[in-house]
Amino acid sequence: MMKLDFQVGTSKKAHKILQKLAGKKGDEDDSTERSDNKAPFKSMADAYLFALMLGLSTDNKTKVVNQQNYANFSSVEGDHEIVVLLTHLGPTSDTENKEKARIAIQEYATWGLLKMDEYKLGDDDYRFGDLLEELLGKSTDESQY
Repeated sequence: MMKLDFQVGTSKKAHKILQKLAGKKGDEDDSTERSDNKAPFKSMADAYLFALMLGLSTDNKTKVVNQQNYANFSSVEGDHEIVVLLTHLGPTSDTENKEKARIAIQEYATWGLLKMDEYKLGDDDYRFGDLLEELLGKSTDESQY
């Protein structure tokens, strides 16, 4: 099985979104220190993985321009088996080699970060329920609770 031990990043715009999702300000690293405790994610790694899963599960990617590296993916991935998910959910080209896997991961995550930002209403007010309903093809009016 392929080991995903490479640097990943995202576009500069998506990186700023990533920081805000984890309650970071400026060029802080992914330490446990947060400047906004109302942010929806405890760490940038959690936000990056969530964004990656949004893109991968919906087969949406955004090309990364003006890339800003974020971290070594093995530290972001943790105990998750992302290569298995790439293999089963993505096209075979995503796992042809490590470089294609790296590009796919960055493009899925970038799409997810930009999409999450569309559902931001205030500094720390994200409507992820509405986002997920859109991705599932449901509107809130049609949902039964």
